[in-house]
Amino acid sequence: MVKATAGPHTPSSVQLSYQLLRNTTSPDEISTGVKSFVANISALEILKLDTKENLRAYIAEHNPKKRNKVHEAIRDTIETNPTRFITRNSGFAIAALAAEVDDNKKVIRLTEPSIINGAQSQGEIRQWIQETFGTEIPDDIEEQLFFVRVEIIVDPDPDEVVETAIARNTATPVKSISQAGARGHLEELEASIQKVRPEIQIRKKETEEGVYDTRKILQYARLLMPASVSGNESASEKLRPYKNPEQCLTDFSDWWENKTKDEDARRKYEFTVQIAPLAIAEYEFWERHDGWNGQYIWDETKKGGRACRRDKAKKIVWVSPGLVFPILGAMSEFVHEPTPGTWTISKPSLFESGKMITRAVEQFRGLGSDPMQMGRSAGAYDALRIYPSTIVAVMRDMKGATTQPQKAARPAR
Repeated sequence: MVKATAGPHTPSSVQLSYQLLRNTTSPDEISTGVKSFVANISALEILKLDTKENLRAYIAEHNPKKRNKVHEAIRDTIETNPTRFITRNSGFAIAALAAEVDDNKKVIRLTEPSIINGAQSQGEIRQWIQETFGTEIPDDIEEQLFFVRVEIIVDPDPDEVVETAIARNTATPVKSISQAGARGHLEELEASIQKVRPEIQIRKKETEEGVYDTRKILQYARLLMPASVSGNESASEKLRPYKNPEQCLTDFSDWWENKTKDEDARRKYEFTVQIAPLAIAEYEFWERHDGWNGQYIWDETKKGGRACRRDKAKKIVWVSPGLVFPILGAMSEFVHEPTPGTWTISKPSLFESGKMITRAVEQFRGLGSDPMQMGRSAGAYDALRIYPSTIVAVMRDMKGATTQPQKAARPAR
């Protein structure tokens, strides 16, 4: 008896037995140091591999409710017509840093292998085997199983393996959070956040659960970005975080890719990384502010989704992003750079957060008590910016007055 393999990490070297293997390396691949093979292997062999380089882990493993018609079709073929599986299934793509073939023993030994396409099929095979045989696999299981076809790509460049994984997963759209995570675009962002909030882990792969949504963090940071950094005071820039979170992620990745050759990109990237932990705290401050209580906004919600949520004690514990986003955008007036490359949020003592809440509720009611409409209203963003910008202007004037040289006093007569 042998135990079914279901571990989360593949060993650094894995040996796969095959029925047939062919070297399909092209001249172009030879020129780049790549080798490729196509092989027929037992379904049990595919369970030796993990999906660490795959943009999609087995979705149903993280959330059974996300099991869809594709999963059901794979399972149906396994159960009703397993000998047709190799023909009907699109097969697996495996990446490895090195490979050694022993055709006499019908084995190929792979270094650091990973499935880069086929995670859903592997997940269904694993689930079926576990449900059929349990944790103890009979010695004669090979006679009871079906074959699968694999393409093996041997590339010694780990960065190219990542790019290949991304390319192989674009036939069905992959959320770009997985691409950004795979390319390392989010590492410094997470490190910056964890310096302040060690408990926060950001999403770097679409199937990750129990983590902070990276897009939301980038939305918050974008709202706080002053015009001196964004170089854009247009209505579309103000509304972009609410209307297009995907664009916020795309822009951040572009800044990462161009930060070494474009000064504007570097400045936007570094601002976002630095302000991120402050942006999270700022959003949480306004979302849970006690000033929302007593504003009677619950009954004002007629369309556009719920405006707030209360706990059992009837206290507001959550407010719609449609109300919070314009406030956060206004807080960019308090974002400044005390020393080059260092960003912070400093609210003057003159500023009263309760008044800001009241002004936000006025805008909310003026827009038909529609949270979505408020989140998309450039006028609401501009109106809420007046209060903090006025305070900043007054503080600037006061500071200027105190630094003016005093006129000499006239001699007494």
